[in-house]
Amino acid sequence: MPQYLHPYLPWLLASLAVLLLAWLTWRRPNRQRLGWRLLASVVAGISLVLLVFPPTRQQAIRPSSAILLTEGYDADTLEALLNNTEARTEVYAYKLHQEGAPAVPDLATWKQEQPGLQTVHLLGYGLEEHELGTLENISVVPHLSPLSTGVTAVRWPEHMRLGEALVVTGKYKNATEVDAWLYLQAAGSLQDSALIKADTTQAFALHYTPKQEGRFTYTLLRKTGEKQDTLGQIPLQVAPLQKLNTLLLAAAPSFEFKFLKNHLGELQHGVALRTQVSKGISQSEWVNMPKQNLGRVTPRLLQAFDVVITEPQALQDLSSAERVALERAVREEGLGVLTLANEPGNSPHTAFFTAFEGKRLSQGPRSVQASWDGITTTLTTGPYALTGIKSTTGLVEESGENLLAVLRQESWGKVALSVVPETFPWQLEGKEEVYAGYWANLLSAVAKLSVQEKFWRVGDPQMPQAGRPMQLFYTDYTAKTNTTAPTATVSALNGSTRNRLALAQSLTQPEQFSATYWPQHSGWYSVQASDSAPFYFFVQDTSAWPFENRLARRQAVQHYAARQKMDSTPDTPVAFEEEPVSVLWFFALFVLSSSFLWLEEKF
Repeated sequence: MPQYLHPYLPWLLASLAVLLLAWLTWRRPNRQRLGWRLLASVVAGISLVLLVFPPTRQQAIRPSSAILLTEGYDADTLEALLNNTEARTEVYAYKLHQEGAPAVPDLATWKQEQPGLQTVHLLGYGLEEHELGTLENISVVPHLSPLSTGVTAVRWPEHMRLGEALVVTGKYKNATEVDAWLYLQAAGSLQDSALIKADTTQAFALHYTPKQEGRFTYTLLRKTGEKQDTLGQIPLQVAPLQKLNTLLLAAAPSFEFKFLKNHLGELQHGVALRTQVSKGISQSEWVNMPKQNLGRVTPRLLQAFDVVITEPQALQDLSSAERVALERAVREEGLGVLTLANEPGNSPHTAFFTAFEGKRLSQGPRSVQASWDGITTTLTTGPYALTGIKSTTGLVEESGENLLAVLRQESWGKVALSVVPETFPWQLEGKEEVYAGYWANLLSAVAKLSVQEKFWRVGDPQMPQAGRPMQLFYTDYTAKTNTTAPTATVSALNGSTRNRLALAQSLTQPEQFSATYWPQHSGWYSVQASDSAPFYFFVQDTSAWPFENRLARRQAVQHYAARQKMDSTPDTPVAFEEEPVSVLWFFALFVLSSSFLWLEEKF
């Protein structure tokens, strides 16, 4: 009702209309159905006035609360939430169209338009971390939807060496009643697949060995029935094979060390082989590196090598000074030492290199299924297997929890033990790829790491997407406190974007700088600071890895709500607003009553 009208005026007009219609009905000579005619006259008079002056009612509202719908919200959850509140709460939709819910294109603007907003009930998959930042000082009550079918986790190495196998691992939740196939597409064709049974959550592993160096973008595909779609891109950078200098120390002439020397030499690695022929007499060979005196193992000699491959007896034959030099090279220089043995060592002289947890499984040689980097093959090994513990890393696995090769970090360097004493039979059987993959796996894990003074890395998220912020970190170990931040430039490799990057120095770690970058397009990018090599990273499309993005949003909302320490929804004040009653009811009553009066008079 308009506020400028007197509140009793409609009722006065209604009374006059009722009296007029009742008088006209009463004065008719025909007294049949008089009661019904009087009732219809009262209804017609009142409904006519209420059509012109519709009444209002008070509606309880909570102006300090709101319901925000996001992607994947559950309609039943929304209905239950609305039914459980005594006062009406406004419903808004963010980045989606929902009838009856005003659209919120921008959270910052929405917050400004709602100055009294204190609590937001969040439905759906939630908001991203940077979006939650705009809701500062507003309590968020999550009503999150469960995640449906999709990849729940996926991992792969973004950098690898030529010859190493790419392994894409993860988990897939199949909430449908149809089996799903996952395919790894690389080099223009499907390279590997995994079957995910209906209504299960399964781990998967897809393998492929790149045939050339460079930057590549592979694809993970999903096929259910006749439908096939893309789950996401798998960017990979394949670097040239690292040229290692390897020192082989053999206790006696053997085919194992001879074949290994030839294999590494063919790959252009530097190799030096010292073979003990008899007591006090040794034979030395060199491939792809200058000749040096291998008669004694000295600190100066070890500085020229990245990895040492030996056997227990050769370690035992070293003098105490040579073993100390070898141990110090591991701890202080980052040297890697791999020992080929039949069983874990128990000698106190060689314990640093051979003391690993193990167990005896048979009385003689065993034929086992061994696997590494996605390669599985049959090999003959000794009666012992190794046991993995927290301080070790498995390099070659057999069935169950048994290991055939393990690695342990020792300060700057690494020591490893393999209970596969002979691998040269693979060469004789024509399994060159298996032999090459086995030694590439061991050498890449054990070899000395190259030290970089300046390098880049991608922070959160690990799989950046176009249109969303990402963190870039630059480490410069030559930088000092309060030094001027280096100048950096980010460029899209397709030439569409080139931006300056404003780096900020960490207060607690002066060697580390960071910046937030908003990529606008998907594809490969490069970032480079002065006096440093370019760093390449890949930006996913906005539709890639939807399950991973939804999971990240859920976790961001949960962490945000946990930081607020909200045990329950705080009480918010209730206000009242005038809400007009629908005139359809009065129109219907007027039509029915007036129709009755007209028809009753005619018939």
